[in-house]
Amino acid sequence: MNNKKIFYFSLILFFYLFAFIPANAHSKKVNLTDEDRKLLKSLRITPPSIWIEAHDFNGELNDGSNINLKDYHHRFVLLNFWATWCIPCLKEMPDLEKAYKQMGSKKLIVLAVGMGEDKNTISKFADKHEFTFPMIADSNLEIAKLYGVENIPITYLINPEGVIIGRALGIRDWASPRLIEFMDSKLESVNQ
Repeated sequence: MNNKKIFYFSLILFFYLFAFIPANAHSKKVNLTDEDRKLLKSLRITPPSIWIEAHDFNGELNDGSNINLKDYHHRFVLLNFWATWCIPCLKEMPDLEKAYKQMGSKKLIVLAVGMGEDKNTISKFADKHEFTFPMIADSNLEIAKLYGVENIPITYLINPEGVIIGRALGIRDWASPRLIEFMDSKLESVNQ
């Protein structure tokens, strides 16, 4: 597939995800209050205007195990797309690690999808930088295409029900106390 086709496919997918209302969205709304939206926007995380279920996918983690995105339901997921050559991605990753350690893997999964990367490169990278969150090699860009990713870093905030509640293009402070508090409070309300 050439770059022009990838661009058009990504553009169509983007409009589908964020502009057009899928058939099942008519009966469901994003479970965010006005206050939640205001908080996410203040953190430069764009909440969708409609209900969007995160696309499930299979992947091989840097430790060799296989996962599905749906394996992480019942906790928040920061689905981050990155590459080893991407300087902004590298600047953002320490905050992803900090958030992952602060909340713990029972509450938050940082799932870093290495675009165009292979498992060995990702494993060496994770060891070198001492990142402990799960990383997936997306050497054929299948997951990136599924999410319409062209520019990185881009991160999707997925709630415990598997619904996308935010998207951020570029570097963010994922360990922001306000964001951690937001996710903790949402988890508490789900567990009650």
